[in-house]
Amino acid sequence: MARLIAGSAGGSPEAPRQPVITPDGIDSRQFATLVDLISEGEIQGLKNGLQSIFLNNTPLVNPDGSYNFTNVLIDSRLGTQNQAHISFAPEVQDEIPVGVEVQYGTPVTRTVTDPNVDAVRVTLTFPQINAVNELGDNIGFNVTYRIERQYNGGGYSQVYYQVVGARTTDPVSLDYIVDLSPGVRPVDIRVTRLTVPDNALLASDPTLVSVVTAFSWTSYTEIIYTKLKYPNSAIVALELDAEQFGSIPSRQYLIRGIKVRIPSNATVDQDNGLS
Repeated sequence: MARLIAGSAGGSPEAPRQPVITPDGIDSRQFATLVDLISEGEIQGLKNGLQSIFLNNTPLVNPDGSYNFTNVLIDSRLGTQNQAHISFAPEVQDEIPVGVEVQYGTPVTRTVTDPNVDAVRVTLTFPQINAVNELGDNIGFNVTYRIERQYNGGGYSQVYYQVVGARTTDPVSLDYIVDLSPGVRPVDIRVTRLTVPDNALLASDPTLVSVVTAFSWTSYTEIIYTKLKYPNSAIVALELDAEQFGSIPSRQYLIRGIKVRIPSNATVDQDNGLS
């Protein structure tokens, strides 16, 4: 008697799904402030505006107006006797620890009373931002918060409304500069978390297994700009985002040089400044 043997065709079993891990998408931000002496004595100025500033031999701005670098602050002086001070450098800083977790429904407030303080740098720290779903994927998450300023109890106004949408498993610190009006004190600085707590996020989304979005107000730094004018010195001050540079970049400037007196009947070549 013949036997009928039934079965399925052979083949490799389907490989199990591997969890997806979203790459870290947020880094701490630091800035470098530089003041370059261009000349002793008054100059005409940068030849072509911001196109005449070069960082690592690359112009800050192209002829079409597009930028090769972002998050760059520039302030310059021509070298007159009574020129104004540089607006953002140098400065005296006093860092004051806070070390408080900013919880939903419980804003954290600190008060500045010194009338000489020009600005406050608020530093917030995220130990990590990470969520794991039911498939085992590690994904990013959005955290929303607000930074506000109030003068002499007159009501808060918003300075920053921030949505941090990323994933990181390493501690990250973020800085925010809050400028202060001169002489009006006290000033309250308030940080408010707008995203609900992690346990509420889990309860509202059944696809999540865990979520970590807690952050703290680490410190605030009172900043007093020293308001140095550098009389009779032509200078360019830069504040650069360290994220774009592995080290302090080289700087070059194309300028129209020192002003000199010329005879009343002389003419000046506007291309090269020569008479």
